[in-house]
Amino acid sequence: MSVRLPFTVGEDNEAFSYTETLVEDQRLLTREVLYECSKCGKACSRRCNLIQHQKVHTGERPYECHECGKLFTYLSSFIIHQRVHTGERPYECSECGKSFSQSYSLNSHKKVHTGEKPYECRECGKSFSQRSNLIQHQRVHTGEKPYECHECGKSSSQSYSLNSHWKVHTGEKAYEYRECEKSFSQRSNLIHHQKGQPGERLYQCGDCGKSFSRSSTLIHHRRRHTGERPYECSKCGKSFKQSASLSSHQKVHTGERPYKCRECGKSFSCKPHLIICLRVHTGEKSYECQECEKSFSCKSNLIDHLRGHPGERPYDCGECGKSFSQRSILLQHQRMHSGGVPVVAQWLTNPTRNHEVADSVPALAQWVNDPALP
Repeated sequence: MSVRLPFTVGEDNEAFSYTETLVEDQRLLTREVLYECSKCGKACSRRCNLIQHQKVHTGERPYECHECGKLFTYLSSFIIHQRVHTGERPYECSECGKSFSQSYSLNSHKKVHTGEKPYECRECGKSFSQRSNLIQHQRVHTGEKPYECHECGKSSSQSYSLNSHWKVHTGEKAYEYRECEKSFSQRSNLIHHQKGQPGERLYQCGDCGKSFSRSSTLIHHRRRHTGERPYECSKCGKSFKQSASLSSHQKVHTGERPYKCRECGKSFSCKPHLIICLRVHTGEKSYECQECEKSFSCKSNLIDHLRGHPGERPYDCGECGKSFSQRSILLQHQRMHSGGVPVVAQWLTNPTRNHEVADSVPALAQWVNDPALP
């Protein structure tokens, strides 16, 4: 026996009677217009759709992202935006395994495998698999440069070129050369720098065999093996591998937040956090996995993702010795031993990783830096 619910629920949890929804469905089949917007005259087949549409005119944005504070008019837009922070890509290509955050991106990508190029330029006859690529190409003929820098007025025909240029103003240098620790705002500059470096590497690490051209780089590298953190905060005792990290941390105690995002107004105590916020607005994902081509907006997310590939499992359970690729998975596993209570005192079997944990979990910082605590 089938059961009919007394109402259906719209996207904003408004309730509509079953009969009303059924009538709307029947009129939808006949393409009969039911509801019209008094502001712009747009016609909607359902009342719930009209209510959603009217938010465009009222400016109402009830859905707020707790990560970056961005507001959205529609629940669907909010859900899609959340994937920027979580890195979720639920739509996977059955041909190559590449995944996407939105279904239309997957549908567009599939044309790469089929060879379909339905979008043709009327000027030169060149064809493209995606409409967006055609639009970008047409700017070669029109000379249009719709992307303008708010800082200096420089314009570009493509959004990624503007994103790259924007780093000149923010000071972001995401591309680091590990030999000399010099950083660059653009990948092309890093490649150019690498070509000009001498090939001889005289300083070798006794633990892993990796060699370096400078002794200072080797000293910094060795701290990864020893766990040494020579720079200590006088306020809370937390220690760091680099002096710059200590200087950035001390702003937590002073309350200083000198780095403000011009897009959303949010302020940060250190520049890297501002850079991550800016990437949320621009959609830039500079860190790409070489294994599966998945990309991320911050380096830490890429590192966690890489541990999901076969191989590295640096997080060990102190109870049973089982290893995991990510710290969050280890935490879930440990609750099995503790009966649902997180096991803090036996977090890692390797003591040198305690500080690594404290860096990302502030609540544990005091326990890690004070051995006298239980």
